[in-house]
Amino acid sequence: METVNIEAQTAGRIKLYKPEEKRVSSTEISLTEISDDWVCKLVSPDHPALKKKATSNPFKYKNADWKEREAELIQLMKDNIGVGLSCPQIGQSYNMFVMIHSYLKEIGVYNPEILEMEGEVNLEEGCLTWPLLFFNVKRPERIKVRYTKTDGETDVEMWMDGMDARCFLHEYDHLHGTVFLEHAGELKLRRAMQKRNKLLEKARRRFKR
Repeated sequence: METVNIEAQTAGRIKLYKPEEKRVSSTEISLTEISDDWVCKLVSPDHPALKKKATSNPFKYKNADWKEREAELIQLMKDNIGVGLSCPQIGQSYNMFVMIHSYLKEIGVYNPEILEMEGEVNLEEGCLTWPLLFFNVKRPERIKVRYTKTDGETDVEMWMDGMDARCFLHEYDHLHGTVFLEHAGELKLRRAMQKRNKLLEKARRRFKR
């Protein structure tokens, strides 16, 4: 999930607006359940992993160092000024994502479940797969979740609300093959794209000064 602080993204970070330079093509990553094909780079928006449910249990593969992989995902998320990043966004089918929680800070979320949902709120949202594209998404206001920590043994069950809930739901969608574009109608998406193009042009002009 992408943050919505436009000024922070435009100030001296024009390189982030050319995601194709930092991404791998859909032919470079396999969707098979292989634990030694790890490439921690954002894939292009048309990569098939983004539309495929992440069914691979990360802890099934004993030779995978999830502490190290989690650190790589967190770094990639930070490099792109995000607050959440899922394995499908790097072309992997592992049922896992990372996010920045309001008080737990950087966490790895493995095999997550949503147990309960309460309320509804409509707020602006973005995604690292589509830089600078923002529009309002209606989601539950409060959720009860369960997930496993990095050690593969400790289960966490807790309530989340605010940005924590929104980020968890956004990344949870990714694990189920749902991208946030699917939360927008044609008109809303077209307007959001127009706004995005204006922001890109503004950033380019600013960079040339």
